Amino acid sequence: MRHINRIIVTGVFGLLISVPSHAQCQQSQDAAVNCFVKNAVSTGLLVLPSGMTMSQYKSYGVAVSRVLQTPSAAIFLLGMAGATADAVPPTNADGTANQPAQDAFVNAMITAGLKNSIIALPSETSAAQLELFARELTWNMTGNAGVTISPGGFLRALDGYILAATSSSGTVDWLKVTASITSLVNALYTTGLMKLPAGVNVSNVQQFALDTANAIAVYKQATGKAHL
Repeated sequence: MRHINRIIVTGVFGLLISVPSHAQCQQSQDAAVNCFVKNAVSTGLLVLPSGMTMSQYKSYGVAVSRVLQTPSAAIFLLGMAGATADAVPPTNADGTANQPAQDAFVNAMITAGLKNSIIALPSETSAAQLELFARELTWNMTGNAGVTISPGGFLRALDGYILAATSSSGTVDWLKVTASITSLVNALYTTGLMKLPAGVNVSNVQQFALDTANAIAVYKQATGKAHL
């Protein structure tokens, strides 16, 4: 399902938010997106993903347009995708490919974000569609060959807590990890370095960070890596 035309999809759906379509597609914003997807596939601009029907692809297009119109969701996905592409690549410790490991990590981040109210599900968007969009953003960022700035520091900091709490036998003391994360989040909040939006409290962020740490541990186990 990884195609270069995904980049085109993201950009054009963003334009559809403000650019009017032809007459038969002007009944609503959703109708405009549906028209674009249908015409793009029929003309070869886009390729219908394997296992997805045209109806499902249209629905996904609408979901993407909704995400792009929801700043909190779009910023979260872009930041998460950038950090993942940097710190959690789709490779094993020996350098062989392991895309499922990265995909599972991305899915876990979306689940944790929704569960802990870090991100809200935009209208007309399912969790599965949000996960797919997040994976596609990560795929494109992972494959970028240009100059990049490492945004995975937060993930590596959490991995540092895991490493510090790991015994010589490889057992992780999750109570110790939890205490470290709680201390970090509290310090960031009390010093004013972390601002919380309405509806999100410190405990939400603490649990999200712990869920992220668990996802990191799962990723390392899947890839055989000792650290990020």
